[in-house]
Amino acid sequence: MTPATLGTGVALGRREMATASRPIRSLTITQFESPAETGLVTVVIPTYNRSAIVRRAIESALKQTYRNLECVVVDDGSSDDTRAVIQSYGSRIRYIYQENAGVTAARNVAIRHARGEFLAFLDSDDLWKPWRIESQVAALRRHPEAGLAWTDMTAVERSGTEICERYLRTMYAAHSRVSVEREMRQVDTLGALCAKPPVEYSSAPVRCGDLFSEILLGNLLHTSTVLVRREWVERVGGFDPTFVRAGEDYEFYVRLCSLGPVIFIDAPSTLYCVGAPDQLTRPSMLLEIARNNLRTIKKWVPHAGSHLTLPRRALQTRFADSYGWLGEAELDAGNRLAAARVLVRSLAHRPRVDRRGLLLAISMLPNVLLTRLRTLRSKLRARAH
Repeated sequence: MTPATLGTGVALGRREMATASRPIRSLTITQFESPAETGLVTVVIPTYNRSAIVRRAIESALKQTYRNLECVVVDDGSSDDTRAVIQSYGSRIRYIYQENAGVTAARNVAIRHARGEFLAFLDSDDLWKPWRIESQVAALRRHPEAGLAWTDMTAVERSGTEICERYLRTMYAAHSRVSVEREMRQVDTLGALCAKPPVEYSSAPVRCGDLFSEILLGNLLHTSTVLVRREWVERVGGFDPTFVRAGEDYEFYVRLCSLGPVIFIDAPSTLYCVGAPDQLTRPSMLLEIARNNLRTIKKWVPHAGSHLTLPRRALQTRFADSYGWLGEAELDAGNRLAAARVLVRSLAHRPRVDRRGLLLAISMLPNVLLTRLRTLRSKLRARAH
């Protein structure tokens, strides 16, 4: 895709166009096993070989102040005693086993078996604060035009040590390009949504707005903080199964945000575990994340059509950054030719003398020198941490 084929020659100011007239990005219609039960929240927990910690995630779901929920745990082919841990909860947990197929497939299995009016996602190494579901259900009931709600999160080590109280805007760089304060109007406070809100976050703003265009600038949502109407998932389909191990969440939210307004509760409802060796966001997965990030915008930007409100320059920058990110990831993985190809594409989208030119020059070096540079870089990173 070249800048000339981005389909972005559109004037600003189209946000007032009716949501129903916009193109709906649909993967496939989701076939649910059971009809929806009004008010019920289905908690979707995929897990793999985490018997030592999955109980904490389950307990945080069961201790929600919103009581009308069911937990569906999909065991993605674990070889440890995950089955025994889950089945010890008896009828309080619906346990489903599948042969190892990845987190995307596991979430989709849980979605198909969901009975709830709402779906909430929880990774098996994360934890929820008790008020999370109560506040999100209340927000979606107050604002029936919206179909999804998410929150901030706190980064913690697996031991529980807090690293960053408000981590969403740190983890997702798109927040530096998209101002939720500007794009989403304040409609409530957290204190208005909960019977007993946390005192420190009682006045936290609750915002509602249309992110149809802005989500194409990068992911703004974290899966373990998301609650979505089942009806919306039915309309766009579940997670794309071709995104096997990484990047499936961003592609899913691009489709969901095409349906209408979403809600952001600007308070951390989730404890997000960072730094563990079995996480999908570990450094060895960054290449696949970068590839699927670029794949998502190449797939969906052309389908936004005339309803895209982003200026042409913003999209050119988005593609340049995505190609640049992938180029660096390919180079780190030792894929010199692939790195050179995508770095050239990045420079074509945004010609500028910067880091990408240096990376392109490095990709032309002989393998022996490239290996030495990667080793040196790894040592420098280790010292920095």
